[in-house]
Amino acid sequence: MDTSNHNISLLPGEFMIREKTACDALYIIKEGQLEVFRTSSSGEKIPLGLISSGQYVGETALLSGKMHSSNVVALSKVVAIRLPKESIEIQLKQAPVWLVGMTKGLIQRLSNINEIMRKNGWVDESLSTSLKAVEDKFKKVP
Repeated sequence: MDTSNHNISLLPGEFMIREKTACDALYIIKEGQLEVFRTSSSGEKIPLGLISSGQYVGETALLSGKMHSSNVVALSKVVAIRLPKESIEIQLKQAPVWLVGMTKGLIQRLSNINEIMRKNGWVDESLSTSLKAVEDKFKKVP
């Protein structure tokens, strides 16, 4: 398997990650914006965040060893660097054990908080407003 880094491109509406799928990479966003959301059991879209240039996505599933817990879809044209899971695992084996443990602990805490928010139906209204503004902006672009 080729474990080198790859540039990928997405067009608006294309998925980078789908919830409940196995993690195979970490993505560093070079340009563009993506929306992170979950789908409720009734099919309702639950917005979780915006990812922009310079940020990364896929780290939670990669470090926890669990399936992806959310969807990540391009809102604009996106260019990203795909770092295969195998490449990240090689780096983690070279890192101090305490640092890897602390990082995985932080990921678990974040996952727990997200789950509590989901179960209680908490939605960040400012995030929803921001996502709508971004979506509207890109709908107007030819």
